Amino acid sequence: MTHARWLWVGLALATVGAPTHATGQPAKKGAPKKAEVPREVITALGGVDLEAAAKAAEQLGANPLAGAHDALLDALALGVPPAVAVPAITALALHPAPPDVVALRRYAGHANPSVRSAAITALAGYPDPTAHGAVVAGLRDPVGMVRNAAATAAGRGRVRVAIEPMMQLLAKGEDASARGLAQLADPDLSRKLADQLGKVPDATLVVALGAILKRADFGPDAVKVEIVRAIGKIQDPSAVNALTDYIDATPKTPVRTSRQEAMLIVEARLGGK
Repeated sequence: MTHARWLWVGLALATVGAPTHATGQPAKKGAPKKAEVPREVITALGGVDLEAAAKAAEQLGANPLAGAHDALLDALALGVPPAVAVPAITALALHPAPPDVVALRRYAGHANPSVRSAAITALAGYPDPTAHGAVVAGLRDPVGMVRNAAATAAGRGRVRVAIEPMMQLLAKGEDASARGLAQLADPDLSRKLADQLGKVPDATLVVALGAILKRADFGPDAVKVEIVRAIGKIQDPSAVNALTDYIDATPKTPVRTSRQEAMLIVEARLGGK
């Protein structure tokens, strides 16, 4: 717990049961008490009943009080079983604070893959180079589910230092990295991805390029035209599916060149069927 939070807790404890307001005047009957974190929830978090402890972690995550966050941080510092660590990590990241990174990095190296995945997913949401370094390390994890979690988190958290490691995983056919790269793609990265034809498994490349097309925030349309043409060069059947999905998801008006080109490619590939 940080010094500032220890001070906060000490002040809170010092005022428990105080009969006066800050003005020194006697408290009125029925005056609302200062909101506190339920002691029984904190106790449950450290208890032997794992189901109750996991539920307590979720309750603390939903509580905006600093004391709730501190209770989660303290429990993780002391160590909790995997069944509790995962919800506790997820709960901690709902109200991120700089001291969290140290604890989460430790759990990113946990023996349990589910715990590692949860910690890496959480770390991607912290604007801290150390946190993002742990996400990149997760992309080299020997367990596929952890690499997938890291790639997904990198995309969602816009962790751009993860781009090159994900490009390496893309070449190995890992779809989670394909989707993560699609979330990170700007026009330059999208062109780099389009140039991977022949270097990356066709179906995995379609996943990346198709996901870029689905992004409502990606543009301008001239760049989407480039992506459509790149998908059109891929012979895997999934290429037609990706273009069809784009056509179906894009309004007919206003007319978009990218949609028109996608329709022409699909018609040509299907031979009028």
